[in-house]
Amino acid sequence: MTIENQTDLENQPTTEEQAALLEQFGAFDAEQAGEPTEQEKAEGEAEQAELEQAEAAAMAAELAPMTAYMGLSAIEMAIQGFVHPRFTIPDGRREEVVRECAPILVKYGALVPHWLAQYEPEIRAVKALGGLTMESIGQVRELKAEDAKAIDAKKAANDDQTDAEAA
Repeated sequence: MTIENQTDLENQPTTEEQAALLEQFGAFDAEQAGEPTEQEKAEGEAEQAELEQAEAAAMAAELAPMTAYMGLSAIEMAIQGFVHPRFTIPDGRREEVVRECAPILVKYGALVPHWLAQYEPEIRAVKALGGLTMESIGQVRELKAEDAKAIDAKKAANDDQTDAEAA
């Protein structure tokens, strides 16, 4: 190898320099073709991520009150079923609890999944039917208790009448 050939080899760009030059050419070609640059792509992705975050926050804000309401309704139904059938949470208190608990649900991500939120009418219907069922069971119990008292009263009256006739 001659000195002249060796000098030509030394003047050649390194692999890193070649890669940087190819990247510049690629960016130039993309710019000329109207394609976004890498920086524009990164900015677009960042904007998209911000938009998705904003949409998720809006969805959470929308779902939080419904989640709180559903949780409170479940608590109310449990108390009605196990403690007393006429128990109800006053509307004002219900609204306060929903309003105050919604931000906590958003903060900790304890929300009804968005796919479940689309079934809100069905969930409300189930709640209404559950409430009707609980009320009906309570009413039947009360009616049976009244019937038992009436039967006991009749028996007592008959016993008193029998005792009076015997005397």
